[in-house]
Amino acid sequence: MMQIQLRHLPNLITCIRFILIGPILWALLTKCYPLAFYLFVIAGLSDGLDGLLARFFDWTTPLGALLDPLADKLLLMGSFVVLAYLQQIPAWLTIMVIGRDIWIMGGALLYRYWVGPIDYKPVWISKLNTFFQLVLVSLLIIKLAFFDIPAELIPRIIEAVFVTTLLSFIQYTWMWFWQAAYYLKLASKKLTAKKQKQC
Repeated sequence: MMQIQLRHLPNLITCIRFILIGPILWALLTKCYPLAFYLFVIAGLSDGLDGLLARFFDWTTPLGALLDPLADKLLLMGSFVVLAYLQQIPAWLTIMVIGRDIWIMGGALLYRYWVGPIDYKPVWISKLNTFFQLVLVSLLIIKLAFFDIPAELIPRIIEAVFVTTLLSFIQYTWMWFWQAAYYLKLASKKLTAKKQKQC
């Protein structure tokens, strides 16, 4: 019984990260920047902890595989929207980042509906994009909460987010298009062979 409960500990930690999203965004909107920073750090530590527990003790579950990246994505998307509202991030970059995520999620759903189950594994450029997004949000919260960041650093990170967002958008689109084309062609051949056997 205890083993069953412990196995779901990473999912519980992930749920705590979901709960923290609202307070982090509220703290940013109300300009309680130090509070937003500390909550953001807690969320980051929880992300590392649930992943460590899941891998080290093999406490991975299908639910956790879904919830963990979803929590990270919602936190980053919400942070981008609020920081754009606070005029810390260009609005066009926020639209681009969120548009890319909607495109990928929508593409995955369409792939699942029209083609079949999808073996979703983030490509390396997508991981790099998430890293730069996290660095950008972290630096801006630090800037708002404590001290100025070197003026030339933020624009460089924004450029990195832009480039990796664009490249990951292109790579996912290209990858899923050819996978879908391959499986649909394979399904067509099987259907043709089945019809020939019936004749």
